[in-house]
Amino acid sequence: MSPGAWVRHRPLWARWPWNAVSGAVLLALVAGVLVWTLRPEDTSCAPGVRRVGTPAQCVGVTDGSYAFSENLRPVSGLIHEQNKKLGSSGGKQSVPRFVSIVYLMPMLPGAGDTNTPDSVRHEIQGAYVAQYEANNSNKYGNAPKIKLLLANSGISPEQRAAALDRIRERIRPDHIVAVAGLGTSTDATEKMIRTITRNGGDGLRLAATGSVLTADTLSRVKGLVRVAPTNSDEAAAAAAYLRDKPYARRVLVVQDSRPDDQYTRTLSQGFLRAFPRDRLVDHIEEYDSSHEGVATAFKTRMATLCAAKPDVVYFAGRGIDLPRFLAPLKDRPCTDRELVVFSGDDASQSAQAKGFEEIKETLRSGKVRLLYTGLAHQGAWKKRENAYPGWAVQSFGEKGRYRSAFPEETLNDGQAIMGHDAVLTALSGVRLASESSGRVTGSQAIQIWKSLHGVESVKGASGLISLSNAGSPDRKAVPIIEIEPDGTVRTVDVSARSGAPLTESDLS
Repeated sequence: MSPGAWVRHRPLWARWPWNAVSGAVLLALVAGVLVWTLRPEDTSCAPGVRRVGTPAQCVGVTDGSYAFSENLRPVSGLIHEQNKKLGSSGGKQSVPRFVSIVYLMPMLPGAGDTNTPDSVRHEIQGAYVAQYEANNSNKYGNAPKIKLLLANSGISPEQRAAALDRIRERIRPDHIVAVAGLGTSTDATEKMIRTITRNGGDGLRLAATGSVLTADTLSRVKGLVRVAPTNSDEAAAAAAYLRDKPYARRVLVVQDSRPDDQYTRTLSQGFLRAFPRDRLVDHIEEYDSSHEGVATAFKTRMATLCAAKPDVVYFAGRGIDLPRFLAPLKDRPCTDRELVVFSGDDASQSAQAKGFEEIKETLRSGKVRLLYTGLAHQGAWKKRENAYPGWAVQSFGEKGRYRSAFPEETLNDGQAIMGHDAVLTALSGVRLASESSGRVTGSQAIQIWKSLHGVESVKGASGLISLSNAGSPDRKAVPIIEIEPDGTVRTVDVSARSGAPLTESDLS
């Protein structure tokens, strides 16, 4: 074929100028693919919030305009409304008209977590009520106003670090002085709080107020205060309650030995120290919830439990494991003997956890009673009225802000009350500091914690909060709560470390 014939028979795309055009198109397509493939992934969830880790969670800080989950959308919206009323920070003012408190915790609990979506929602609702009362009444003074920010700390070290970075960025523009909530008593929580309160290095130099932190070991963290009683106080309150009960002649301790859980370890140690040694079974039944097969382990120990002949089992474990322990009790070899199972405050989570129906079945048919030391419960207010003075209780009454904002919710798990008291304690310290210094910093808030005792005690809905030098409340009221066979919850008594809780008459 002649050269001219070949040219005439070439396909259209191979002829000039089509070969140049198609080449340019091909290069453009390749470049586009490369740009799409190599560009950084968009991890933004909202301003100040981004996806981090595997599995990914949206972590960071929001003013409520973003909801970390549908579960939190209504209460996030209410918080956003309050925050909008405060306007911008007005950075040139010598004394800002508001300061910010960050409510930080894992906002998205999974199936194996000790918290539940309900308990998280309740905590944030309680925090909102404290902000609302602080900004719309004179019950707790009136300045500075309180901006409430929400922060998800996630579940991994990477996610917690990212959340703390976002808080660090907003300390100056939002006048952040304190971080409240903080999650549960684990080694990871302690490490996170140390970064929050630390002065220097990567520390945020902010005050920290734990809502449901109870592990005694956290007393070593400077700058942290708790509104909940310590585990040793809870255990001593349980021991004081049981000591005079005729059915508590012989007590067996069952303990979760999971190495990274400070709650279960210090709860067991506290009870063993407080209860008469001659009435304790001399062997502790241990299990490790960090391994599989917990339910099977409990089932295989029923014969051993019956051989020990306890009247009471003190369960130093998480509420998530209570159904696994109680379920086989209904078929134990010694159902002719009534058994009382007594646990710590985490048992309040069991009513919202998977397996609660199994608990109720055992309580109905297994001659078993279930009691626990709670952190807060509305039934306690009438049992010991003098231990619950002040405005806070009214916020949760029939005409209070909690009931008007969340009419369908329950207070049974105590989380809303504890979330409220954590924010109330933080704002009480901030407003006390502002009386003398005007502008308040996180460092000043840490300093003022030591003044919140005696006549300056915080009158919380969970009881009087008189902070010791170790940052935990002295003689904090501890409700003794029973879960009935139908699942209802009632307060049977109010105890404390010494047996009698702190009352208003003790403050003068």
